[in-house]
Amino acid sequence: MIDYVRGKVFENYGNSISVLCGSIAYRIYVPIKLLTSVKKGDDIELYVHFTMPKEGSPVLYGFQTVEERNLFETLLKIHGVGAKVALNVVSYFSKEELENIVISEDIETLSSVPGLGKKLSQRIVVEMKSRMEKSPHIPPDLLEILTSLGYKKSEIVKSLKGFDCNKPIEELVKEAVTILSGKLAK
Repeated sequence: MIDYVRGKVFENYGNSISVLCGSIAYRIYVPIKLLTSVKKGDDIELYVHFTMPKEGSPVLYGFQTVEERNLFETLLKIHGVGAKVALNVVSYFSKEELENIVISEDIETLSSVPGLGKKLSQRIVVEMKSRMEKSPHIPPDLLEILTSLGYKKSEIVKSLKGFDCNKPIEELVKEAVTILSGKLAK
């Protein structure tokens, strides 16, 4: 699976870009804010989500940060939300903005996203709100690593409430293990 792409913008198609990596160019659908900020020849690095539709060709979606990609993937897990709608949501709102919309149940603002009606907006708010209440914002990769080290998910969630996850995964693992092993008072 393709996880990350680094290269030069080879072409801008209006809804996607082509990224030249060596002698191969990958067509990648990206959020509107990225699409409008890059031009042919720019160096670019993208965190990629690869999808294989039941019918058609494989598709790549690219994001500037892992956080954006995680938000996109979270939206895809909601029944009725396809890749185009999820990409539109990521194009219009940052993770923090979407969390505020979900917390305040602002269906009107969310349904202003193209392709997103009121019913689907309500479903997104309900499902994301229940997920936010169930677990704090611990990156899935970090959670997986810590559980493989023998820590219980409930222990991780309890110990890492308010944990700053905006660091490289290596640093997050070291800090989390330190907190979980009791060497550092939280």
